[in-house]
Amino acid sequence: MLPLRTRLLSAAVLLWGAGCMAPEADGGVEGTDPDPPTEAREMFQPEMVDDLPEPARRFLLRAIAPGTPLATSVELTMHGELRLDPDRDPVPFVAEQTLAPPEAFLWEARTRAGLVRIRGFDRYEAGEGEMRWKLWGLIPVVRAKGTDVTRSAARRLAMEAVLVPSVLVPGGGVTWEEVDENRALFRMTVGEEPVETMLEVDPEGRPVRASAMRWSERAGPGYEPFVVELSGELTADGYTIPAQVSAGWSLGRENAFRFFEATLDGAIFR
Repeated sequence: MLPLRTRLLSAAVLLWGAGCMAPEADGGVEGTDPDPPTEAREMFQPEMVDDLPEPARRFLLRAIAPGTPLATSVELTMHGELRLDPDRDPVPFVAEQTLAPPEAFLWEARTRAGLVRIRGFDRYEAGEGEMRWKLWGLIPVVRAKGTDVTRSAARRLAMEAVLVPSVLVPGGGVTWEEVDENRALFRMTVGEEPVETMLEVDPEGRPVRASAMRWSERAGPGYEPFVVELSGELTADGYTIPAQVSAGWSLGRENAFRFFEATLDGAIFR
């Protein structure tokens, strides 16, 4: 059995967003407000996506109702399970997340394993990624910054743009390229990290899979395929996004590790 500190460190590296948890006892996450100010938004019109590759066009037409204000962020609530080690049972979590691609995200969560309670956060803001974890909300066990954390967080943020479909509408700095009838690449730069994400949709435009190379130290430092499988639907504020998210490293390969399963419970687009 791995020592507690080792298990916590492994969790920090492997987590979908990498940060767990709700605001700390000192008042929460300092200096983080990824939400842009409220202002008049352009309304979505179907003709905005006429020139996109067919898979991208189907995705956006299903995801955004005509006349919906083009949001720049979303606030999500979710619950699910995390597998901190391939040989151990998953642990439950609840979380809140604010996404504002390509500028920032904040994932706060609470999880438990037996008597152990962990809370903390993962974020990307102002070009820097960061993770902080506390045992029982009091004892620091992980605090990480630096180039590698930032690389991984930046690529996660780009992939999660699928949950804020309005930022993938032409005009926001994102480019699309068709791969085949059900797949298209979108390219987004987060900070100094150019990211290429493959999005697969079904014939009706529902997203079913997103994948990109993401920085990992699982098998030595380097980029590794990161795969997100998507299903179900959640509709809010004129947007329809996946309701179930399952993610892991190198899914579909021999060394796959699926460690994140979540159900989205609510969404507020801003």
